Amino acid sequence: MRYPINHKNKLDNSKQIEPDATVKDGLNEGMFITNDIHKLQSVMVGKEGEKLWFSTGNDTSKSLKYAIIALKDWKQTKVIDNQEVLYTTVPGLQRKLFSFTLPTVKDDSNFQLIAFPYPYQVSKDNYVSQQAFGSFRAVIEQSRHSK
Repeated sequence: MRYPINHKNKLDNSKQIEPDATVKDGLNEGMFITNDIHKLQSVMVGKEGEKLWFSTGNDTSKSLKYAIIALKDWKQTKVIDNQEVLYTTVPGLQRKLFSFTLPTVKDDSNFQLIAFPYPYQVSKDNYVSQQAFGSFRAVIEQSRHSK
């Protein structure tokens, strides 16, 4: 569930992560993991340490702030630069692309990214603020040399 937070002024000043690319191609999916910066190509299986991209899109005409988290085997894990929560704002009708590295694993593990629009600004009047956008779940395979 999502709830507003009383002291959100501290959170409004949270550091925003800069994208590696911003695209206006109409493929404004809320959250998507891809191995190609030029198209949304699903990644169902990846190797630990593999470099991939995630795309965060905005299908509305207004800017949209997101909080993004990663889950590895249903536990929150670091996404980029040892941060467990990333904040970004996507301008209307655009998407932002970020490079990231799949985390190391002890055994094959599931992995998913989730984007929360309007973090800490949940409202009954704003349906989108009550949603969450998840990537397809991917499997992270352990590298052979790690076994």
